[in-house]
Amino acid sequence: MATYKGIQGYTVQNLSDDPSPAESVEGQLWYNSTLGKFKIAQAGSGAWASVASLNQERNSSAAFGTPTAAVDVGGNIGGDGPYWSVVEEFNGTAWSEETNYPQECSGGGSAGTLTAGLIFGGTATPPSPMHTESFEYNGTGWSNEADLNTGRNNMGSTGTQTAAMAICGATYPKTTAVEDYNGVSWSAGTAVSGAARSGNTGSTGISTSALSIGGAAPGISTVCESWNGSAWTASTALNTATNVAGGGGANNTAAIIYGGDTPGETAKTEQWDGSSWTEVGDLANARYGPGGMGSTSPSAAQLACGGGVGGAPPNYTAATEEWAEPVYTVKTVTVS
Repeated sequence: MATYKGIQGYTVQNLSDDPSPAESVEGQLWYNSTLGKFKIAQAGSGAWASVASLNQERNSSAAFGTPTAAVDVGGNIGGDGPYWSVVEEFNGTAWSEETNYPQECSGGGSAGTLTAGLIFGGTATPPSPMHTESFEYNGTGWSNEADLNTGRNNMGSTGTQTAAMAICGATYPKTTAVEDYNGVSWSAGTAVSGAARSGNTGSTGISTSALSIGGAAPGISTVCESWNGSAWTASTALNTATNVAGGGGANNTAAIIYGGDTPGETAKTEQWDGSSWTEVGDLANARYGPGGMGSTSPSAAQLACGGGVGGAPPNYTAATEEWAEPVYTVKTVTVS
């Protein structure tokens, strides 16, 4: 007969007190010797919670960092213009305006942390061409670095200040091309294996373990491709096709995507565990084009900053929401 240890690989612990929800893992089973009962940890539901709003409503900004040390850059504040160069930082409590980005920038790519950030590409108020410029951020100011080989906006972006990726995007036309940044220069990377697309979330992971998700190709897509550092492979599709969504994650096995155009702004959120997408708690505010924390945050730590909320432009929001992972609950095992 199979034993619990044989199935799970470890024995049932004998504990005098239940572990706290924060110390538990889903499916953990133990015996509470004080109560004389078996207990098990079960996951609750993740949820978005409202935090302080941006000072300026906007759409298609670029963001990097973590929920307690975030940077939101540029964006569109008026339909076809003007586009924005304002930079706001979030300390977990409030947003403050900091040193402006050196140029107008909507739909730029992003990577890194508050003290080691990177913005690249994007566009200024039409009919300006796509930007090729890259700028590094040290927490107080911006420095001009190497240019992209091809200007683009609404791309996927991921990585760190010294190891970043620009994935697909509008060049025009849309592209499958990927560029890699090593902290000194941009070089041609391995193109995605699927269709050319823009509005590609893509900002999940690091330069050796990433995802390229959704976008317009030209129809709104459910595509998900996984990058292992040497090749792109098709992965399980999203449950709902989306374009210009927010997203982020630690690598190609842990990611989250939220909001977007499906068509029409959506509040849907999906989470990736390395093999499948699961619909989880909705945003309180449906939106497309939110700034997201991208690659430096795990899927458990995300901010959705601003975005478009539909209607005649300009109709954007400054609302910011923070994602909280499920809290585990302790249940008593009963026999029926």
